[in-house]
Amino acid sequence: MAEQSSETAAQSAFMCQFCDQQNVKWKCEDCGIFICNLCKEKIHSRLKSSDKHRVMSIKDIGKQQIQCFDEEPWYHGKISRKEAVGSLQKYKYMGDGAFLVRERETSSGNYSLDVLIHGEPVHIVIDTKEESGRLLYFFTKNEHFDSLNEVIDLLKHKGYMTRKSKTEKLAVALGDPIPKETIRGK
Repeated sequence: MAEQSSETAAQSAFMCQFCDQQNVKWKCEDCGIFICNLCKEKIHSRLKSSDKHRVMSIKDIGKQQIQCFDEEPWYHGKISRKEAVGSLQKYKYMGDGAFLVRERETSSGNYSLDVLIHGEPVHIVIDTKEESGRLLYFFTKNEHFDSLNEVIDLLKHKGYMTRKSKTEKLAVALGDPIPKETIRGK
């Protein structure tokens, strides 16, 4: 049996949610619906506020979710918590706010922000979740972000209060990222 392209597989796996045809070409990210060419032009465009909706080709589904942070000075890749702590301790002289971001060992696709606070490493979990075809980043239950960069920017410019224990809170404000070379042995 010949291998199907991802577009052909998506077309046959989903039916247009307006007319039940299997020739699906588009997904509205805001509505979360799959639509054929005809319904995209004739029906979806008439929906209230659809002019503000993001409609994407099914060929592109999932492509925007693959984000590479290797070029970011703060991203250290998939390293252990122990390696992160060692690097933070080595660069203690950088002071409070020195930080790195790493992919978590136990939860692929999720991250840990490791930062020095009062000279001690603190680990903040950053989880990811796909919603309506978008990858979102969470480090609190109430807020989500469209990218890891947004999380870092918020913590650099506004800060965040986290709990050290049930009774003690810590203010987190990011400073400079620690150098990558310490972990990679470059």
